[in-house]
Amino acid sequence: MLLHTFAITPNNRKVVAFIKHFDLPVEIHGVNFAKKETQSDEFYALNPMRKVPLLVDEDFSLWESNAILSYLARKFPETHSLPEDMRGRANVDRWLHWQSCHLMPMMGRFKTGDETDLAAINPMFDALEVQLQKNDFIIGDLSIADFAIAAYLMTSIGNKLDYNGHPRVAEWRDVIMQLKGFVESDVRMPKPSV
Repeated sequence: MLLHTFAITPNNRKVVAFIKHFDLPVEIHGVNFAKKETQSDEFYALNPMRKVPLLVDEDFSLWESNAILSYLARKFPETHSLPEDMRGRANVDRWLHWQSCHLMPMMGRFKTGDETDLAAINPMFDALEVQLQKNDFIIGDLSIADFAIAAYLMTSIGNKLDYNGHPRVAEWRDVIMQLKGFVESDVRMPKPSV
């Protein structure tokens, strides 16, 4: 298996962190945007969106980071990161959709400057705080939902957010940041040369 990635972005980092945390047998290939690697005909044949992450497993190619997390969790059930029962799976799906439909767009608005009040995230933190009041991790045990959500809270914007009113979110984030996969996938943009 081969993952094409650019690990500095949260959607890429969550997949890389998952792979590294569980030492999965997946080769990680950092794409070269300067060489327009994602614009090649070969890449287009694998992903018509021309984006990363992209997972290739023999003759199967899969794009969309949360789909990749789900696939890897099912391919490697020994990770115990995706419940097998219907309700447990629906609970994980709920939080994956929450991340992609609510958290990611809000973080995007912060990044573009369309939203300048960082406290605008508080209603989302309220929901996460309620969930974490009864669990160590999002659904109780460590799951792909933790990887998907945490990657967004470890960005430069995520580091600027005020967690004081959400102590369980802050504690959970601190624990997740120390997971092997997130420690090993911490990539910093090079400082611009002067």
